Amino acid sequence: MRLRIIIFVLALLAFLSATTGGWLYYYSFKKVAFQKAETNARSRLELIQRQLSTYLSEHTKSVKALANIKECRIALTKPSLDSIKNANNILDNFNNALDNEVTYILDKQGNTIASSNRNAPDSFMDKNFSFRPYYKKAMAGNNATYLALGTTSKKRGVYYSHPIFDKTKTKISGVAVIKSSIEFVESSLFAKSQGVLLFTDPNGIIFISNKEELRFMLLWDVEEAMITQIRESRQFGDGPWAWTGFSKGKAGHITKKSNEDYIYSSMSLDNYPEWKIIHLRNYKDIEKIVADPFIKIIGPIVVIISILIGIAVFILYSKAAQEIVRRRNAEKELRLSEERYRHIYHKTPVMLHSIDPEGRIIRVSDHWLEKMGYEREDVIGENLTSFYTEDSRKYAEDVIFPMFFATGFCQDIPYTYVTNNNEKIEILLSCYGVRDENGEIERSLAVSVDVTEKNKTQMTLQETQVKLSQYSMDLEKQVTKRTEELQKTKDNLKRLSENIMVSQEREKAIVARELHDHLGQLLTVLRIDTVWIKKFFSKIDKDAESRAEKMCSLIDNTIDAVREMAYRLRPRVLDDLGLVDALESMISDFEKRSNVSCVFKHKKIPQISETLTTALYRITQEAVTNALRHSSASTIEVELKMDGNFLFLNIKDNGCGFLKPDENEIITFGLAGMKERADLAGGTLEIFSTPEKGTEICCKINMEV
Repeated sequence: MRLRIIIFVLALLAFLSATTGGWLYYYSFKKVAFQKAETNARSRLELIQRQLSTYLSEHTKSVKALANIKECRIALTKPSLDSIKNANNILDNFNNALDNEVTYILDKQGNTIASSNRNAPDSFMDKNFSFRPYYKKAMAGNNATYLALGTTSKKRGVYYSHPIFDKTKTKISGVAVIKSSIEFVESSLFAKSQGVLLFTDPNGIIFISNKEELRFMLLWDVEEAMITQIRESRQFGDGPWAWTGFSKGKAGHITKKSNEDYIYSSMSLDNYPEWKIIHLRNYKDIEKIVADPFIKIIGPIVVIISILIGIAVFILYSKAAQEIVRRRNAEKELRLSEERYRHIYHKTPVMLHSIDPEGRIIRVSDHWLEKMGYEREDVIGENLTSFYTEDSRKYAEDVIFPMFFATGFCQDIPYTYVTNNNEKIEILLSCYGVRDENGEIERSLAVSVDVTEKNKTQMTLQETQVKLSQYSMDLEKQVTKRTEELQKTKDNLKRLSENIMVSQEREKAIVARELHDHLGQLLTVLRIDTVWIKKFFSKIDKDAESRAEKMCSLIDNTIDAVREMAYRLRPRVLDDLGLVDALESMISDFEKRSNVSCVFKHKKIPQISETLTTALYRITQEAVTNALRHSSASTIEVELKMDGNFLFLNIKDNGCGFLKPDENEIITFGLAGMKERADLAGGTLEIFSTPEKGTEICCKINMEV
C-alpha cells in the first residue's frame, strides 16, 4: 500500500510539474505580450504625436502670409464697402485654397469685420472674440495657435492668429485668424487606433477621441473650482463636462468606476504645454488576446501530457502490484527462516547463557563473551558461579538455584560478575527453565542486563537528593527570615503611610481653619466697607453705587467659595459632632449641588477613634464624588451600621458601572486611595461593579482589633 501511495504521489507531482510549466509559460507569454502592447502603444503615440504636431502647425505660415496682405491691412485702417469686399475675396481664396473651416479678420476691439463664412447661418460677422487667448496674444504682437470649441459654430477647431500691422509696421491694426477643423485629424489619426485614444487639455478635458461619447468629458475627477474656471474660459463651451469615471491606479494603470483596468500611456505635444495624447488599452482585452492562442496551442499539449501521465501511472501501478506480490512471497520465506533459527541466539547483542541442572554453562552468546572477556572454549562446562563474586556465589547456591530448579523461573536477580580483567559488573538476571518430556528442567535460558552504570547513577541521584533536601531546608529558613523582614518593612511602611495621612488631615484642618477664621473675617470686613461705600454713593454717583453693589456680590461669592473650600478640606462638624453628623451634612451638600438623590442611612455606632472617623469620611467623600462624576446615577445610597463586631460602610449607586480591573492591573488613584485608607484603619474594602447595573463599595472594619 505504501509503494502505491508513493507512485501516486510521484504521478501527481509529474502532473503538477506539467501544469506549473504551462502556467509559467503562460505567465511569461502574457508578460511579453503586455510589454509588446506597451511598446506598440508607445510607438503609436510617437507617430500620432509627430502627425498631430505637423497638422496643428500646418497653417502657422499661412496666417502670417494672410496678415501681410495689403487688402487685409486696408480693410482695418480704411474700412469701406470696397475694402471690406476686397478683404472678403482674399479670405475666400485663402479658405478655398487651404480647405479651412473659416478665415476671418478682427479689429482692435475684437469684432469680426470680414469672414469667409459671412453668408453662412453661423456667420462670424460682427461677432466679438476679444476674450479668446489667440486674439490677446496677437494684439500683444505674437502669433498664436489655440484649440477650442467655437462659440458661434459649436464646432471644434484649431485657431491660428497673427497680428496685422499698419503701413509703418509699428502699430497693430487687427488680427488675422484661420480656423481649421480637427475632424480630419480625428478620423484619420484616431479612428483606426485600437483601444481608447484621447487628446486632452491641461485640465483633463477630452478634446479629441476615437470614442465619440468621451468628447468634452473630464478624464479625471476634478474639484468644482476647476470646473468653474473651465466654464469661465469658454474654451470648451458651456458644459457640462461629466467625469469619465477613470481614476489613477498603480504605475501605468488606471481604473474605471466599473472596476475595469486599463493600461495607461501618455505623451506630451510640442508647442502645446501640458496637452497630452493618451492611449488606453483594456487589460481584459489584452489578456484575452494573450489567452486565446495559449488555449489553442498549449491547451491540447497539457491534455496530451495529462493522458500520458495517466497511462504512465497505470503502467507503474501494474508494475508495483507485481513487485508487491513478489515482496510478500519473500517476506513469507523470511519468516520461515526466522522461525528455524530463532533459538540461535549467540549473535544476539545481549548477555545470554544456558546452564544444566548441575549449574554448568552449556551455551553463551557472543555478547556475553565480549562483556566478560573470555573465549567460548574457556567457559563452556565451567560452573556459572565461578564467574560470580563470593557474596553472589553464596546467594546463588543457597537461595536462587534451589528456587529456580523448583519453580523453573526467576526474575531480576541481582548478581555481580567478575570479568577476565577482574572488573566487576553488576547485573540483573532473569531466566526460565526448558523442561524435558518428563517435566524436569534440563537447561535454562537466562538474560543478564548490565546495570552497573544505572546503579552508579542511582547512587549519585540519592546523594544529590540528600544534598537537595539539605539545601531546601536552608532555603526555607532563608525564606522564613526574609518573610519576617518583609513583614517588618511592610509594617513600617504602613505606619509611615498612616503618619503621612494623619499629617495631611492635620494640615487640611489648619488650612480650613485659616480659610474660615482669618480669610473669612477679612472678606466679611471688606463686605461691610463695601456696603458703606454703596450707601455713600447712593445719592452722589449712581454708577459708583452700581459698581459697589457688584463688588458686594463678588465678595459674597468669594465668601461662599472660601467656606466651601474650608468645608471640603476639613468640615468642622466632623470634629465637633462626629462621623454620623459629618456624613449626613456631606450627603445633604452633595444632593443640593447635583440632580442626584442622595440617601444616608445609619444605625447607632460606638465611639470610634479620630483616625477611623477621618478614614471613613474620606472614603465616603471619594466614593460619592466618583459616582457623581462618572456613573450617571440617579440615586446614591450611603449606609453606616454595626453588625456584630464589625462596622460596615456601604456606598451604592444605580449608575452605568464598570469592568472591575484584575488584581495585577493598575487601578485608578481614587480607588487605590480608598483601599489604602481602609487598610490603614485595619479593615478591608471591596468593590462590586457590573456594566449597566451600578457599583457598590463596601468597607468592613473589625472593631475588636
